[in-house]
Amino acid sequence: MTLTLTDLKIVNSKVNMLPYKSDPERFGMLEWWADIDESGGDCDDYAIAKYHRLRSMGMPAGQMRFATCFVERSAAAEKKDRYHCVLLVDMNGQTYVLDNRHSLPLEYDMLPYEFHKLQIAGTREFEWAQGADRSFG
Repeated sequence: MTLTLTDLKIVNSKVNMLPYKSDPERFGMLEWWADIDESGGDCDDYAIAKYHRLRSMGMPAGQMRFATCFVERSAAAEKKDRYHCVLLVDMNGQTYVLDNRHSLPLEYDMLPYEFHKLQIAGTREFEWAQGADRSFG
């Protein structure tokens, strides 16, 4: 089965319906990556859930990767408070961003984000995004 942009839209919107809950609220620690559940989760938890749902629908792992970024400056004054995680999906020659801050998948180049680290597809390794701020994490 070949997945479509409509499938990405459905997965993104369904997972985004779950409540936001920070890691300190959910796990009692500053940062912990886990799959989201009905009680909620933070940005990396949303990204992990979208990854798992798309994999279960037949999306090849090599077409998906996690990315960390800094959201627009208006979201928070401190750069560390703008750190965010999304899922990137490569489909039909385009990279789409599945993000809990947006109801629809958006094209990678259309977001005002400063990408930081990109997962190397099919691995657990990350590489620096082009022009990334290497002084942060």
